[in-house]
Amino acid sequence: MNTDIPDYRKEFGSFHNSASGATQPVDEHILKLYLRKEHKLGFPFAARPRAGQIVQSIADMALGVHEYSPIAGRQKPMDIDDAIRRGMNEFEFYKPRQWDNGKDAEEHQAFKETIGIMARHAVDGIKEFYGNTEFEGEFQRWHKDERIDVPTMLFQDYTGGGRQIDLKCSFPVRNPPKKDGTRTWRAPTPRTEPTPQQVMQQAVYWKATGDEPGLLFVTAKGYNIVDASNCDALKKDHLEAVYEDVVQRWAVIQNLLRAANGSWRNLFGMVQPDFGQIAGRHGPDILKIAREQWRL
Repeated sequence: MNTDIPDYRKEFGSFHNSASGATQPVDEHILKLYLRKEHKLGFPFAARPRAGQIVQSIADMALGVHEYSPIAGRQKPMDIDDAIRRGMNEFEFYKPRQWDNGKDAEEHQAFKETIGIMARHAVDGIKEFYGNTEFEGEFQRWHKDERIDVPTMLFQDYTGGGRQIDLKCSFPVRNPPKKDGTRTWRAPTPRTEPTPQQVMQQAVYWKATGDEPGLLFVTAKGYNIVDASNCDALKKDHLEAVYEDVVQRWAVIQNLLRAANGSWRNLFGMVQPDFGQIAGRHGPDILKIAREQWRL
């Protein structure tokens, strides 16, 4: 999408919005911009979201939409067992966090037991959702709201026949340690209702493409499909109202960036930080940078 980016946006490296950015706390959004532009850094990853990416990658390979592009189209579907092996090999390259008392490393190890199971459930769910309808895989799309002066970048997981569905994975959670120090894990039941953040994301996708929204909730126990037929939150009237809330969030960021006059000090000074949240999500190195920028 060709669009003129205002100079005040360029000064902060803010060239586009995202659907997920609308659900992000404002202090975290500002910090992310700063890290990316001034330090060439992103927020550190974790085993849980990485495992979700791997489940989708396996499903994509098994469905023939891995590394999808609208020009090349679908590929030959891969055998699910081969896809799982490839995905698990890729998951081995993930390096767990070192600052959370071993929690991420423990999750990385535990999720290896469920990734393949969940990928099979994901494939079954997508096949049920689309039936004989042709569908596309994930690729970059753009949306422009005239009230916001940069475009919005989005990626829909699966799209076809006027409907889209987003894969949401919930991995096992840790039970408290036993007296002998061992631990068991509890697999959650697939969700039946989306979170407010997931509805915001779906509202953006719906507004951008007109595709009816759907969510595929997957756990080691199975899957559940949620759409407008069984969820009022995904009906058009509600999506329209939620989309307006999203635009308001984008507008707040826009107004802050404009008012900062190209100064990071001004920008950080207009936003209240949540250092506890930053530390818990991103670790001591990012917290140190955040404290330096919010120091009065």
